[in-house]
Amino acid sequence: MRFPSNIHKILKNYIYAYYDPTDGSYLPFYVGRGIENRAFSHLKGSHNFEVQKILDKLKDLGLSPQIKIIVHGLTLQQAKVAETAAIALLGKDNLANVVKGSRSNFTNASPREIIDHYNAKEVILKHKVIMIIRNPWNPDLPEYEHYDRTRSAWRLGSKKDLAQYAFLVHQGIVKRVYTVKAWYPDGTTFHSRNNPDPNNPFYKKDYTHRDRFEFVGRLLNQDDEISKKYLGKSIKRYIRASGSPCHYSYNRSGDVYKFDTKGKITNP
Repeated sequence: MRFPSNIHKILKNYIYAYYDPTDGSYLPFYVGRGIENRAFSHLKGSHNFEVQKILDKLKDLGLSPQIKIIVHGLTLQQAKVAETAAIALLGKDNLANVVKGSRSNFTNASPREIIDHYNAKEVILKHKVIMIIRNPWNPDLPEYEHYDRTRSAWRLGSKKDLAQYAFLVHQGIVKRVYTVKAWYPDGTTFHSRNNPDPNNPFYKKDYTHRDRFEFVGRLLNQDDEISKKYLGKSIKRYIRASGSPCHYSYNRSGDVYKFDTKGKITNP
C-alpha cells in the first residue's frame, strides 16, 4: 500500500502505529513518525529487530499488521513532540521502539519532579564529589539501572580515588546521590551487563573489559543528611567542559573548589 502522491502535502508529518491483530490488548507494538509513505517502510524490512520479529511472526501466520495514522497534518516539531508523548504514555517497555522519541530528555515525570527540576536552587559542594551526567534522563528506570549507568564505566585518572560521593546529574540537577566505596576495572564487579539472568535485558554475552573504571557504593535515601543537602539542587557551575560526562568538585590535591564572585575557580 502507498499513499497517493496528491495527498502527501495534506498529510505533512504524521504519527503512525503498528498493531498486532493477534494481540487482544488493542495497543500498538510500535509508534513512529514520518512523511509520505514512511508508515509502510517496515513492511519491506525493518531496521528495528524487535519490529521485524513481530512482522515475521505475523507473516508465518499469513497475517499483516494493522497500521493506523494516529494524527497527521503536523509540522516536524509538532510530530517530534507528538511521537515522544505517545511513547511516554504507552511506555517504552511496552513497545518495540528502540528510543523514546526525539524530545524525550525528560518524560513521565511527576509534577513535583518538574517543579524541583526547573526551580532547582544552586548549591556549593562541601564534599569531594564526582558528578556523572546522564542524558537523557528516564525516571522510570529501575534503581539498579540508574546505579549501573552512573557507576560504570568511565575513562578516569587517579583523581577519581578521592571522591567521597557520586552524583547522577541530568541537565545540571542532582538526581541521585551515591557513596563511593572503591573503584574497580570495568566489568569486574556484578553489573547488569554481565548478569546472565535470562530476564535481564541488559546482558551482553561476550562483554569485554575496557580500559575504564566503575565504582561500588550505595544509594543514599532522601532522608540522609547528604541527600537533603544536595538532592534536587543545581550544580551547573561545576560543569566546566560540556562534552565530558564526568566532573569533579575538587582539584587534584583533594581540595574542594572555591569560587570568586564571577564564578571562576580560585584553586584549580
